[in-house]
Amino acid sequence: MWKLLRNLLLSALVLGIGLKLALWTAAQQQAKWLAEALADWGTLSWSSANGSFGGEIRISGIHFQPKPGFELAALDASALTLRAPSVFWLLKRAVTRDSSVPEQLGVALEDASVPALKKLAGAVEPGWFGAQSLVPFETFACGASEQMSPGDYQSMHLRAALPRLDLDYTHDRAAETLQLRLQVHNVPFASFSANAELQHFSPRLLGDKSAREALRIASAELDYTDEGNYLDRRNKFCAKQTGLDVDGFVQRHLDLVQERLKEQHMVPAEGVVELYRQLLLHGGAFKLLSLPRSDIAPAQYDTYDPEEVMRWLNLTARHNNAPPVLFKVFFLAEPVEALAGIDRALVHDPLAEPEPEPETVVVRPEENPVLATTRREPPVKAPPLQPPVAASTPVTPLPAAPPVVPLAPARTDAAPRNVAMEPLKPARSDQTPAYRTSPLRSDDPRISGLPSAPPPPPGTTAALVYQGPRIDRLPEASLQPRPRPFSVVAFDSLAGQLGSRVTLITSGGKEIEGKIVAVSKDGVTIQMNREGGQARLVVERRRILEIRVIGRG
Repeated sequence: MWKLLRNLLLSALVLGIGLKLALWTAAQQQAKWLAEALADWGTLSWSSANGSFGGEIRISGIHFQPKPGFELAALDASALTLRAPSVFWLLKRAVTRDSSVPEQLGVALEDASVPALKKLAGAVEPGWFGAQSLVPFETFACGASEQMSPGDYQSMHLRAALPRLDLDYTHDRAAETLQLRLQVHNVPFASFSANAELQHFSPRLLGDKSAREALRIASAELDYTDEGNYLDRRNKFCAKQTGLDVDGFVQRHLDLVQERLKEQHMVPAEGVVELYRQLLLHGGAFKLLSLPRSDIAPAQYDTYDPEEVMRWLNLTARHNNAPPVLFKVFFLAEPVEALAGIDRALVHDPLAEPEPEPETVVVRPEENPVLATTRREPPVKAPPLQPPVAASTPVTPLPAAPPVVPLAPARTDAAPRNVAMEPLKPARSDQTPAYRTSPLRSDDPRISGLPSAPPPPPGTTAALVYQGPRIDRLPEASLQPRPRPFSVVAFDSLAGQLGSRVTLITSGGKEIEGKIVAVSKDGVTIQMNREGGQARLVVERRRILEIRVIGRG
């Protein structure tokens, strides 16, 4: 019995040592594969590489030196972890010496240092975000501070640390889809999370123009979470630096942020500004969701007007669990002369411009309103005057002698070609050329800023309809589609509803309508009619708030 137990222990020990050696070999192989995959952009170096029984490869002492032209990609990290699907997958890849890009992989960078972020943060004063905290608009209106120093963080009782980056992706070659998830943990400041689902994705994306034009974004989501109540600490610190209370600093901070954005020809909508105010005062999470149009490739966005692209992205934002609002940003033309989000050129009145006054004005007979009502013939050049010739149309005969016009005393001779401007200056102000129009009224929506219709109730779908910066028009009530009868069902009962048409209410406030084609424990696949054909969208279960099965007929 003792010998059997001893043999089993020795066998397990030998097996463990052999497996550990195989994992070490696989780790070295995968580290070299990663360096070769990045060779076109730079040189990757490391100090050691080891594998674990959980299927993870840990590469320590990471340093990436980019080639000229890719300087922004410089990177240093204490460790890089590759998360494989399983330990058997890792061993199989090592034995077969597979060098292709895995369909599923996770990458984690610990204590990541990206010099490009510090350069971007210090490019303008104050920086768009904190070089250490990565918090947007960190030092705006915070006294003379351009960037927070380690001493400033100590004054807030914070201990700064390098962030951790996690990237996970899943590539389905058959369906040509790619799911991405990026997380940045920067305790004690903030954490970021980005999720995206790409369709018609090809690994040849970087080097093939046709692959970039075929790429589509099915959905994208960005989450920002205030860690450790940092925004409240920052507000109190900056309020003390500037001699204001917290509310006064927040208002000054918002004003400076809007002014800086206006210099970049951008004006955020009032709902977006109010959402940011709530985040500053109460912390929490800020979520941005996008469901872009599928008929336009992201590679073509730069060829369209920015406001058109904003409409196509269908952006909605929310703070914590509050109702979502439409994320709107208006773009101004140069020069920046915007007042309350409207370019001054939009309310420009050409009648207000002074016109240069000529030295002399030639008054022709047809421009004289008095003569135009008394006679219709060419002026008589010299006496004696002949009787006027009757026109083809019936008119009243004129006397042989020209009539005396008492209302035009300035005309004392028969040749009014040298009349000066001065005696006719008051009369000229009452005459309006035919091309001129009356001035804009004070209640004109183009200059008054008044809406053309009453605002919709808050929190409704109509309130999220994208409109211009000042004029919000809602569709007529008679044009609204009649509501369809539906029944609300649970997610677990969707397996018996295959082929039925449903409406999914998501956590982002979106309504997705289509036909159920597949159901799994993680989500449901919906087939929708889109422009040019049909599309399938996978909706995760955690994003579904309500499921409505539309009744037939």
